[in-house]
Amino acid sequence: MVSQNGLGLDEVLLVPSASDVLPNTIDITTQIADQVTLSIPVIGSANYTTVSRAIEFAHEGTLAILPSSLASAENVAEIKAAGNENLAGAVVENVSDAGELVQAGVDILQLVVNDELVQNIKAIKSANESLPLWVGPTTDLAVAEQALVAGVDTIVVANVDNTPLTAPVTTVMAFAELAAKYDGNVILGSDVKYSGDVVKALAAGAVAVMVDEDIITDVIADNIFQISGGLRSGMGYTGSGDVPTLRRQAQFVQITAAGLTESHPHDVELTKNAPNYHQR
Repeated sequence: MVSQNGLGLDEVLLVPSASDVLPNTIDITTQIADQVTLSIPVIGSANYTTVSRAIEFAHEGTLAILPSSLASAENVAEIKAAGNENLAGAVVENVSDAGELVQAGVDILQLVVNDELVQNIKAIKSANESLPLWVGPTTDLAVAEQALVAGVDTIVVANVDNTPLTAPVTTVMAFAELAAKYDGNVILGSDVKYSGDVVKALAAGAVAVMVDEDIITDVIADNIFQISGGLRSGMGYTGSGDVPTLRRQAQFVQITAAGLTESHPHDVELTKNAPNYHQR
């Protein structure tokens, strides 16, 4: 397990860097698999996703992960039918759940951690070698390494019970370092409350983050628009023209609680509330 004596998203700021990139020229796409690129590195978490929400995420050029209770061929087909290029993902608990989803056109499978994890990974990959396979949620480095050795592509870092991580920045760093040894990726699966958290998670080594009602309110498209603006702003602040550059060169500095308050908007009069910021 990762040490709990690490850094949270609220305990760090990104170090500014000389920048010649303008926010509107920054590329915020992220490649999460050889043949899967997202328009924004933000994914709907399984604990938040419904079929309608998955369609909304897909319309924004990204995807949401159907929970196992909704992971059916019919629901994947409905997401695909709503748009020719729509991406669909689903949680599966064992090999027998995977076949029909693949036939329906699912783009991503997220496999839950259980006693048959390694066997399930090998079985799914042997039948669908090019299909991106994720494992999670997990915070166990040993489990993650077993999965990566078995052939999984991405580790979703989060607590199984959906409780917040104690040290998400440090945890993502540790998992990203491990995943890199096996050409794998890491996704932060929880704890994202602000667009700045997205920037920090990517800087720590994640290729994307998962979001839920902690940051998504009202119309998903409006929230994605706000997040993309915050992401571009943060990337420009570090001189990063694209997500790989941010992951490669960004640096953190630890801050105090007072510093956190200063880092958020204060002493200003808002003319219009942001869709997901006014309640913080």
